[in-house]
Amino acid sequence: VVMMAACHELSAVELIKLPVPEGWRTEDTPYPPPWAEHLPWKGTLQLRFPPGFFNKDDAFFWSYPILYQLAGDVLASDKDLQRALRDYDAGLYGGQFPPEKIKLTLTTVKLPAQKKLQGYSMRRVKFEGFDPFQTKAPLTTYLDVYRWYRPDQKQTAILILRSARPHSQADPVWKKLREFRSVVK
Repeated sequence: VVMMAACHELSAVELIKLPVPEGWRTEDTPYPPPWAEHLPWKGTLQLRFPPGFFNKDDAFFWSYPILYQLAGDVLASDKDLQRALRDYDAGLYGGQFPPEKIKLTLTTVKLPAQKKLQGYSMRRVKFEGFDPFQTKAPLTTYLDVYRWYRPDQKQTAILILRSARPHSQADPVWKKLREFRSVVK
């Protein structure tokens, strides 16, 4: 009931729509998801999965954007962000990998101030976790996390670009993922 109320409250405000490239699969769900329902933040998730996401030999293996839109001014601290990321993935693993083995390294990226975006920040994350789908083995992924607060909507937006490929300006996968930054406004 609380989740439905949070989603109803967010549906009354202007939601950001994550683009869907041709051939990509969508998943739009309430937050928190069922496997991490103990998380205190309420809102929505939008995920976009490229055709090669589940193929360990594909360049887009474990590469995707995810957009959180959460009620209130939340997830501003490293501690809260780490909890959200860790608990989400630990639940996703379905007991196949001990949560205490998940390691996150966060780095704040200094960016020019965004005049229109309250609470705007960017963090890079090295996420040492697990692939519960294809390899059933430990997996390191790299995240760019953009966070901003939308006071008119009383909502926090968080765009996460995630890939098993290390960060690189020249990498074609990261170039494609960075196109999703168009929603940061």
